[in-house]
Amino acid sequence: MAKVEIIATGNELLSCQVENTTTSFLQNQVLSMGHEITRLVTIGDDKEKIKEVIQEALTRADVVLITGGLGSTPDDLTREALAEAINHPLEFRTELWAKICEFFESRGRQSPPTSIKQAYLPYGATAIPNSVGTAAGIVQPLGNQVIIALPGPPEELREMFLQWVKPFLENHYFSPPAWKNYTLKVFGIGESTVQERLSSILGEWESSGVGISFIPTAGEVHLVLRVPENVDDQSVFAELLDKAQQLLGPDLYGVGEETLPGKVGELLQTKGLTVGVAESCTGGLIGSYITDVSGSSAYFLGGVVAYSNDVKKTLLGVGNQTLACKGAVSPETALEMARGIRRLLNSDIGLATTGIAGPTGAVPGKPVGTVYVGLATPSLSAVKKFFFPGLGRLAVKNLAAKSALDFLRRYLINSLEADRIEEKES
Repeated sequence: MAKVEIIATGNELLSCQVENTTTSFLQNQVLSMGHEITRLVTIGDDKEKIKEVIQEALTRADVVLITGGLGSTPDDLTREALAEAINHPLEFRTELWAKICEFFESRGRQSPPTSIKQAYLPYGATAIPNSVGTAAGIVQPLGNQVIIALPGPPEELREMFLQWVKPFLENHYFSPPAWKNYTLKVFGIGESTVQERLSSILGEWESSGVGISFIPTAGEVHLVLRVPENVDDQSVFAELLDKAQQLLGPDLYGVGEETLPGKVGELLQTKGLTVGVAESCTGGLIGSYITDVSGSSAYFLGGVVAYSNDVKKTLLGVGNQTLACKGAVSPETALEMARGIRRLLNSDIGLATTGIAGPTGAVPGKPVGTVYVGLATPSLSAVKKFFFPGLGRLAVKNLAAKSALDFLRRYLINSLEADRIEEKES
């Protein structure tokens, strides 16, 4: 069993502008291989700090996994920090430069001069091919230890890890998994609340040999259960899941590889319903999330990004008086947007968002982070207020879109909690 440390780099991760899905992916992969994770670190684009964290990790870990910072811009500093951390000079690799040039030529472009930095690797390192982008990964052996650096974009990292890194680790650090991992996914409550809800059974699980990890991510908490392989893991997990469902209720939305958009799609298909979305502050993110799921055309009719008041009025039928008296960011506007998109697309359900993503736009009583989600059906209209304080613009948009999908999910499982529910559509 290897000791592994994971270092995620990027200012955007610290400012919540981008959801860090790569760390949880790597964590699940490493744990499923039977290895131990000794530390998870997120650090900004600072060469000296990245260098220090790498050197510190090497005092404890057999494997150091680094994500991000392998691009061609000035703030991509991982390769330089890595080279300095281990005192290996960077050297130009002609074969990497040829592949980078070929990448751009196949797209009818010339390689930007800044891309040449991606052709440099520390002395003694091996490149990991990147079939999606231009940034090769890095495998840097150091005696019985190894440093592996991967690009930050999730689609690049996942493919490179599964195709190249995982086989490498299995070959050099093979350890038969002592357990099987099962992941429970929760939305809408924080890590401490999840722990509090499960407090009556956590001790029982741990005493029976079940390992428990809580992984918070944007709006969600993933509960990873590690069941020893020397027991009937399927029956044990079924029992664990049953108890968790009783204590977490509708906040528990999925298991394993299930996603929030996928769960919403599954419920819509099961009930034979369609949905249309009207988005203001989320700018099309809800539609993007829904259509990330293959086969979503069966239940998603389309959407409107109604950012201006004129579009809210002309396309969705939001009233002049509503906008003048209540404002564009209000429960009334969210409801009228939801009703309007349902009428416009003739969908069974209309879903809408309006809010203040910031950093400007706050008004008295409506600070940055205020979001209203409206939902309309032929017989019911509901609206809920959400508040995401202290976050950047992109983080507010992301959480608002996910919260809207969760609001729809709860309606579909008949556990909707709204600030106002009207039995008839006005």
